[in-house]
Amino acid sequence: MVNQSAKYWTIVDYEGDSNFFNPDRIAKVYMPHEITLFKRNRFHYKEGILCNHSLGLGVNGVHWNLSLNRRFSNKYELGFGIGSHFNRFSFNTPNTSHSVAVHSFPIYAQGKYMLRTGKKMWYGKLRLGWANNTNNSSTSNATDGMLVEGGLGLTFKSRRKIKRYLEFTQYFSRATGTAQDLEDNALSDIGFKVWFVNFMVTYGIEIGR
Repeated sequence: MVNQSAKYWTIVDYEGDSNFFNPDRIAKVYMPHEITLFKRNRFHYKEGILCNHSLGLGVNGVHWNLSLNRRFSNKYELGFGIGSHFNRFSFNTPNTSHSVAVHSFPIYAQGKYMLRTGKKMWYGKLRLGWANNTNNSSTSNATDGMLVEGGLGLTFKSRRKIKRYLEFTQYFSRATGTAQDLEDNALSDIGFKVWFVNFMVTYGIEIGR
């Protein structure tokens, strides 16, 4: 920027041409260290505060997550988040079969490392936290356990401050408790201690300033 006044801004581009802009018509201004700019005004964030909102699906799980993150120098990202995870497992006993659902409200920290920062931003991701398992109609005496999730993700560039991303992760979460069987021929409730192991496909949005 060469000149800034109440009426207009003067900006000189790389070719030396002067461009005049009405500040009232400018919604956002990004500095070169904040974004990577591509054709048709599409960009990725290099750094700053980002909010992620996502929904993940697996064979035996449905996971919603919300996180607040800080990206550093286009390579690293650290943050924390909360979620609502629904996981299920099944097992058989001599007299009946059991299907047990565990609902948890995890709290976690997470990090990303950007593997590629071109038009499609590839990254590795690791999430560590506490599951915060809760009781429901099929369980009692549920106790908390560790949560670990890691994998690869891909963020798509856009002209807007909202970016779409896709993740492929392996999810591990521990749960203990008592499975309550409501069948008439059930002999008793059964205690369990399990690790949920789910391959998750997650679609989400990344929101910057």
